[in-house]
Amino acid sequence: MTNEELKKELSRCLGCKLKPCEKACPLGVSPHDFIAAAKENNFHEAAALIAHKNPLPQTCGLVCPDRFCQKSCIRARMDSAIAIPCLQADIMKRGGYPEINIPPSINKKAAVIGGGPAGLGATYELLINGWQIDIYEQSSALGGAARLIPEYRLPKSVLDFEIARITENDRVCVKLNTKITDFESLKQEYDGIILTLGETMHRTLGIKGEEYCIAYDEYLRNPDLYKGSKIAISGGGEVALDCAITAKQCGCECVEMFVRRRREDMRIMARDQLELERHGIIVRDLCSITNIENNQSTYNLCTIKNKISPAGKAEPCNGTEQTLNSYDILIQALGSYYPKENIPEGFIIAGNMNGTGKTIVEALSSGRVAARRLLNGEI
Repeated sequence: MTNEELKKELSRCLGCKLKPCEKACPLGVSPHDFIAAAKENNFHEAAALIAHKNPLPQTCGLVCPDRFCQKSCIRARMDSAIAIPCLQADIMKRGGYPEINIPPSINKKAAVIGGGPAGLGATYELLINGWQIDIYEQSSALGGAARLIPEYRLPKSVLDFEIARITENDRVCVKLNTKITDFESLKQEYDGIILTLGETMHRTLGIKGEEYCIAYDEYLRNPDLYKGSKIAISGGGEVALDCAITAKQCGCECVEMFVRRRREDMRIMARDQLELERHGIIVRDLCSITNIENNQSTYNLCTIKNKISPAGKAEPCNGTEQTLNSYDILIQALGSYYPKENIPEGFIIAGNMNGTGKTIVEALSSGRVAARRLLNGEI
């Protein structure tokens, strides 16, 4: 934001006494309070108010959806909601980061298994309560699903800096490239263990030919490996959006998204709809893929149109079957989950393991809540 843009957006805040924006934030950040400080040009105080509650404050400002603080903004009844996440990201850049207040050690040590946002949230909460923490991460870097967010939305430099702020101290030990499967064996070493293993299983369509699809996370990690002039993406959420725009940025001429519900039902923000239009991405809404045919060098998609029933469900319309030809790359972006049957008993879990980490801000909150359970001696 320019100085003028920032000043104008800050001035739109009504200073509601009930602070609905604070109540809507999963982490309890108060836009009311940090905006009030920023209005007085006290950006350092404003940034401190944010960072005290949110361990990844600029990250969340850059990628938070509009269904939390922004949705609750009373200003929307007059004209439009204040762009609170954008303000948060900008204020963190201007105000800088306060040092994390690490109290004297209480000689307690925890293991956090999984270094994604939920694990980082748990680590932060334990850190500010005097614990030592070992983070076990099976990949070569911390960040989890946040690492899949493309650079255009979340610069890796921002994510890396905010992770380092939490982990680069003598209380946190990060063990990368370390996959833990025997959780019971760790119980003797630690005063508590928190599991934040993320989503290990991809959701599928359950159709013939699905094996020809690339999973969204594989594509986002290695987009340069999957070049094509015509790409189909199954899904209508944020990860599908990221795949679509990434494909366009990598030079793909034709990118099509297949969404079984209406375009307005897509789980993306209004500004993301504009991004789809700006990049010329085709959205085939109310359309389901029913079969995938391997045509040697390309793929054909058998599809059917849907309608929304009175109960609000997407139902196929017989007689609307159609075959669409010559796709080079197929990407499945339907989301993922952690199988309930694989969750070990007797451990505190957080994030996508218990369905409370669908967004970064929710995952951070879930991790902090899990750590408080440990601090309270629940397990």
